[in-house]
Amino acid sequence: MKRPLIITLLIAALLLVCTGIGAVAFFAMNRGLPASLPFLNQRLLSATVEESKTLKIDTDEPVKLKVVDDAGSVTVVSGDVDAVKVEVVKTAYATTQARAEQEVKTVQYDIDQSGNSITLTYNLPDTITNMPGVYVISPNVDTIDFTITVPNETSVNIDTNMGDVSVANIIGETVILNDFGKIAVENIEGALSVSNNSGTVTASAIKAGSEDIDLHSDFGNITLENASGNDITLDSNSGTLLLQEIRAIGDIQTNTDFGSTSFENGSAASLTVETNSGGVSLIKVRVSQQIKVQDDFGDIELDQAMASSYDLHTNSGTISVGGAKGELKAYTDFGNIRIDNAQTVTLDVKTKSGTVEFNGSLGAGPHMVISEFGGIDLTLPADSKLNVDLSTDFGNIQSDLPITVTLNGTSNSDGDQIVGSINGGGEQFTAQTNSGSVTIHAGK
Repeated sequence: MKRPLIITLLIAALLLVCTGIGAVAFFAMNRGLPASLPFLNQRLLSATVEESKTLKIDTDEPVKLKVVDDAGSVTVVSGDVDAVKVEVVKTAYATTQARAEQEVKTVQYDIDQSGNSITLTYNLPDTITNMPGVYVISPNVDTIDFTITVPNETSVNIDTNMGDVSVANIIGETVILNDFGKIAVENIEGALSVSNNSGTVTASAIKAGSEDIDLHSDFGNITLENASGNDITLDSNSGTLLLQEIRAIGDIQTNTDFGSTSFENGSAASLTVETNSGGVSLIKVRVSQQIKVQDDFGDIELDQAMASSYDLHTNSGTISVGGAKGELKAYTDFGNIRIDNAQTVTLDVKTKSGTVEFNGSLGAGPHMVISEFGGIDLTLPADSKLNVDLSTDFGNIQSDLPITVTLNGTSNSDGDQIVGSINGGGEQFTAQTNSGSVTIHAGK
């Protein structure tokens, strides 16, 4: 049974040896490794050449700009101009200054113009692009940095592999794809779509109107400030999400696997926040429909976050809600739940291990508050009208509000159950704990 495995391993080893021999022969025939390969990053010298080109356009029509840059930064800015100006910085690396100055002359890019459609392209040699991962091994590959000045009304499409991207003051759709580098976008009027594999994404002063804003980074933080649009989406595999002063006609959705989410001052039709590991903070947010938060490991904090309903769930973390109104569902497996200054809420609250504290007024029932291991402390208006079912396995039940008992004794009972009514009865209220006390205080 072992012979086929041994033969397979021998064949694999032979293939590796042949590959090595072939590589040596290839580079020998080509007089060694290309100077631009990133493996040669020790003591490399650089040479730089700057160029500038001006492209005539029809000023009565918007410009369509596309940039494809394998290595180098891209900067797009607008101005009160009647032409497109392209400034280019070429940089080449080699083991000697003379070779670097010779190689920089061979670095080429293409400009393709058809009317007001302009495409700038810089492609790295196949010897580099056919070797996966070379961009992250070393920065010493030949680069071209583009700085492009365009009229205000311009749609922008940028596709880069390695380098920072900056776009500012554009009226038109902006689409950016980047593998390795920072992306900064500012003062855009139109749809915005950004995708980054490894690097931060920062966007501010975005007015998408009835169009969408979509920001994505596999490994990097995302910041969106002072923005408005239809649907707004922020997505990161590993990074924090920060939203400030955001207005959405439709829905706001955020997702991060490893990172916190913070949203302060904004509005939307609905808000959905998902994170596997990180805290969630929502402050001064107004949502006409539902706020939904799904957090596997992290605390959830809402302060003046208004919605018609709430669905808050964390596997391990506390839930804190201030100023809620409407239907409130809050579940945590391991953590405390605290609800303050609530107004006419409908409660569906549960923690497997933690205390529950509530202060506010109740709306339409039924209401359910459960803690498997922890006390339940409630502060209700003195004129609350409720039918109550209060129970504890190990603890006591106390109420400042007189309860007309229909089952099990008085309004003060040890390790028992009280079923009755407050102020003549009303909406159904149930509070259960396996281990802890149930206490009702009289509020204002």
